[in-house]
Amino acid sequence: MNFFKTQQNPHAPAHIIVVEVSDQVQRADGWVSRHDFKTFEQAQEVADAASRFEGVDYIATDAGDGCYPRFDVIKAPAHSDAVSYYFNGDSYPCGYIKTISKTLKKITTTEGQVFYRRGNTGSWKMKCWSMIDGHHNDRNPHF
Repeated sequence: MNFFKTQQNPHAPAHIIVVEVSDQVQRADGWVSRHDFKTFEQAQEVADAASRFEGVDYIATDAGDGCYPRFDVIKAPAHSDAVSYYFNGDSYPCGYIKTISKTLKKITTTEGQVFYRRGNTGSWKMKCWSMIDGHHNDRNPHF
């Protein structure tokens, strides 16, 4: 989960800037996380500001009605990222990201797996398998 320290942009008061990003829990004034985003547009504004601040792409996500937290900001998958596919406690490495469509809807790995993004979620699926960051080779110990 990402935390973003924000402040008003002095040159454009209607917009925010991000001055720090952390993956550690931050509860001080000025810090926001997925629990604070009320709209997709608000999450998108933080994603855009974080992208400018860090120089890496962040994207806003929408998990849909009935999900909490509904909106989030995550790092976008990037070319050459190590990935695995995961389901029910089992995971298998599947190479590195080879291609990403411009809309971020389709990701292909160097081993030929193709993952599709569901709507504006932060989830890319290959049938029932989910793409996860990093190389993992684990089995569910409950079977």
